[in-house]
Amino acid sequence: MKILIVGSGAVGLGLAAFLINSRNRVTLFARNDSERLLKQNGFNVSGIFGNFEHKPNNFETISSYTDITDGYDYILITAKTLANREIAKNLSTIKNTIQLSKIVVIQNGWGNSEIYGEYFSKEQIYTARIITGFFRKSYTDIEITVHADTMFVGNIFKKELSTNVKPLSDALNEGGFDCSISEDVDKHLWAKMLYNCALNPLGAVLNVEYGKLSENEYSKNIMNRIIDEIYEAMELNGFSTFLDKNEYKEVFYKKLIPSTYSHKSSMLQDLINKRKTEIDSLNGIVVELGRKHNKNFYYNSFIVDTIKAKESML
Repeated sequence: MKILIVGSGAVGLGLAAFLINSRNRVTLFARNDSERLLKQNGFNVSGIFGNFEHKPNNFETISSYTDITDGYDYILITAKTLANREIAKNLSTIKNTIQLSKIVVIQNGWGNSEIYGEYFSKEQIYTARIITGFFRKSYTDIEITVHADTMFVGNIFKKELSTNVKPLSDALNEGGFDCSISEDVDKHLWAKMLYNCALNPLGAVLNVEYGKLSENEYSKNIMNRIIDEIYEAMELNGFSTFLDKNEYKEVFYKKLIPSTYSHKSSMLQDLINKRKTEIDSLNGIVVELGRKHNKNFYYNSFIVDTIKAKESML
């Protein structure tokens, strides 16, 4: 298969390694130093799944949307959520070229696929939920530090088991990364929202690993309140996930955090590198969903303001 990955950061290169392992033709969209170093050195992925080194002749790179002159079976969106509007607009200028491509949005947060739905048919857009720790040590060196659950992919706009993304799922599995298709990918996304919103910003603010957050009564109280508010936001807006609030908290503390104990927040990495975070796609979404119903979610609002304050001081 031919696969284009838009976003050659930690997640993009991590998934690229598995897809190349299963003998797919992978093209990486990269710019500036990232493109130059990928062309010059290739890239390495190490960690809990093993060590993979892919030389420059194992993949292709492009740096402009005008370089996309023929179609791909899949276009994976692994860039930061801040870039979604720009990416969607640029891809829409070559809509005829990629009309048969399946666009798969693989990002943190909620509301990302909806942006692409403004430019493309909703039958063309798929969403993936991934709970894996990809750490970018350099432009071309990625470490996979933790893996909490299988990657799930499906269409959030249609409640059906779509076989259109099964070849992608099969390719990832063959390459060494567990992936399944699901008709309930929206529920999987909300499960990840709960996980990310509770851990990611608080880990960034306190500069500690996820496991430490669960061992402190004060940080644990904050996470519980964030989770409570997210469940209320879901109920108010007609969303759901697989477990009720109490069941989720039990899994959260007994399974999810232990399996990602030593992981450090991606928001912390962003702040250290003086980059804007994805807080608007995470806790910011929860705040907006509350405002639609004249409801103030105080803990999520506070954590959003705290992260934005840190961003503004970079």
